Amino acid sequence: MAFVAGLRESLEFRQKQAPAEFTNGDDLEQVLDRHLLAVEAMSDGELITSVLLLSADGKRLSHGAAPGLPQSYRDAVDGIEIGPCAGSCGTAAYLGQPVYVSDIETDPLWANWRDLALPLGLRSCWSTPIREAGGEVVGTFAIYRRAVGNPTSDEINAIDMITDHVAQAIVFAREVQDLQKSSRHPPHLRLVAEAGSPSKSQSGSCRRLQSLVMKLQSKTAELDCAADHTESEEAAKTLKATTQLSRKLIAILRREIDQMNKERFG
Repeated sequence: MAFVAGLRESLEFRQKQAPAEFTNGDDLEQVLDRHLLAVEAMSDGELITSVLLLSADGKRLSHGAAPGLPQSYRDAVDGIEIGPCAGSCGTAAYLGQPVYVSDIETDPLWANWRDLALPLGLRSCWSTPIREAGGEVVGTFAIYRRAVGNPTSDEINAIDMITDHVAQAIVFAREVQDLQKSSRHPPHLRLVAEAGSPSKSQSGSCRRLQSLVMKLQSKTAELDCAADHTESEEAAKTLKATTQLSRKLIAILRREIDQMNKERFG
């Protein structure tokens, strides 16, 4: 239990750091590497961790992060096709459920991969699907161990905790990426309903957007004030990073409102 408690504290600290890291320009792999290194540090070298990301077509896994694995191994598994007999991670992504392989040397799931893992001293591998809020699988989190065995109940709880934090980092990174793309190429949001008068629908959409912008501005100001008065430096950084993203979103919404008004009035 001490391991789980210490891991929770470490991951909560990492979660507070991540928004500022993304805002400062770090990519997903850099942020996830720090997450995984924090996990591995708690185990005194007992385990090695990795994250693989599911492709948009849901067929392959690509490298996400694995600071403790050799580059040769990372390259070998990058692009692995998921399936019912694709190691721990490819099978977990395919089935949408955890796959705990206790002995890589004998488990049939590792028939095509054991010659890659065993020379590195990797004897067992426990993989869990990473899901976004809607339940869709977006990748896998894996723990490799240098000993044969299945996870204990405490270790399963720790795996669930780690997977949740990794999922949050992935989702946040994609939101930042989408926001940055929108800032460079503001999308034209098609908010006009098919039924009814287009001009009336668009007018209503403008009013709703303007109302949302005003509320978002108010909340952003509150966050700014909270950041200025918090006694925690880490909390202040997180709040400031959030307000920066909020202001970017406000700018995008304002451009959309202007575009809709131009179309309405010429």
